[in-house]
Amino acid sequence: MRILLSAVGTRGDVQPALALGVRLKQAGYEVRVAAFQDYRELVSGYGLEFFPLQMDMQALTSRYTRTGVMESGMLAIRFLPELMGMMQRIYEQMAQDFLSASQDCAALVGSPAAFWLTSAVASKLGMAYFESSMFPGTPTQAFPSIFWPWHSNPGTGGGLRGWYNRLTYGLFSGPIWLVMRPVVNRCRTKILGLPPLALFGKLGKPEAQAAPLLVGFSEHVIPRPADWGEQVYVTGYWFLDTPAYEPPADLAKFLAGGPPPVYVGSGSMPSHDPKQMAALATRALRLAGQRGLLFTGLGVAGRGMQQPGSAEDVFSLESAPHDWLFPRMAAVVHHGGAGTTAAGLRVGVPSILVPIVADQLLWAQRAGALGVGPKPIPRSRLTAERLAEAITQAENDPELRQRAAALGEKIRAEDGVGEALRIIEQHLR
Repeated sequence: MRILLSAVGTRGDVQPALALGVRLKQAGYEVRVAAFQDYRELVSGYGLEFFPLQMDMQALTSRYTRTGVMESGMLAIRFLPELMGMMQRIYEQMAQDFLSASQDCAALVGSPAAFWLTSAVASKLGMAYFESSMFPGTPTQAFPSIFWPWHSNPGTGGGLRGWYNRLTYGLFSGPIWLVMRPVVNRCRTKILGLPPLALFGKLGKPEAQAAPLLVGFSEHVIPRPADWGEQVYVTGYWFLDTPAYEPPADLAKFLAGGPPPVYVGSGSMPSHDPKQMAALATRALRLAGQRGLLFTGLGVAGRGMQQPGSAEDVFSLESAPHDWLFPRMAAVVHHGGAGTTAAGLRVGVPSILVPIVADQLLWAQRAGALGVGPKPIPRSRLTAERLAEAITQAENDPELRQRAAALGEKIRAEDGVGEALRIIEQHLR
């Protein structure tokens, strides 16, 4: 039985799909992963079949780097029209791609960025269908939508209450559906031969409405809302481990040459001025009197930091698996992406989050609320002095470090991918 996994997005979207794919393969399934061309080598390296989505993700997203969106502190609500415009331009090609990728598959696991297409393709071909998400997107009275930009983000316990929280989901999904409906219906009628979807009703989700939804985060971080339906399964995080990793000699030498450093990185999120961002991080580390490791990785939209010149107290690194690297850190500073946040919380060291948009605000707020890191610093308010203060607190607050260690122990006891596999097999039977 072959299962198709949708992995539309950046490394943070691809890696959980790979974690599930590896476990499915170990259980005897054939696995195909549909992702952007940039991730061919990553997917193939885990022995999974790769299907390329025929879009140039770097060209599509480079505008956000050029215009400084990542440093502007834009509310997510203002970022959505840009994102919707991008998705409109690529949706018809994605529909063709998913239809081709699904031809000989028995089941499809969709992802948030393409659920209108993946659920329709599964319906067209009579495949078993599952939804997956690494953040809480199902409407609830417990907290507002992750796109709600004010200080009542999920888990705060403050701000909105009850049905007011639930209304925020419609405030964002409704306009998004209005924008996307024409292109979604063109894909359904012209490419898939399915009837168009009405303007109102289930907001374009008729096929996916009753599908099992696998939510890959820990209830120790966000408790499962009581009003989520029985088709929503909170599995725990989906971790992809790399036990065979051998560090470069210069990295191993740096780590052995002093106390554990502080990791500073922004995952796949680019910076408008990578050189300035690296200089800010270096200055913050020196103000705090800490050794540091700068993750300068190149995402599909651009580089987060430019590699500075060599120094004894700061090491620059373009790539290394988080599961190997983070246990060797004194603290981790990052953008708050779902995958990076999970990896940081898992190892039990303090997390300092510098969020930009959407679910990054959620994870930043939760890390602060759980007391496993200092107060988050929005990217638009980031300075070397603020970051140095947070690093100093993370290093010298024993109760904070104890809370981080205790949460890490709870997360390590979970097997989110194993639970997702169990649910998939249960429904397939």
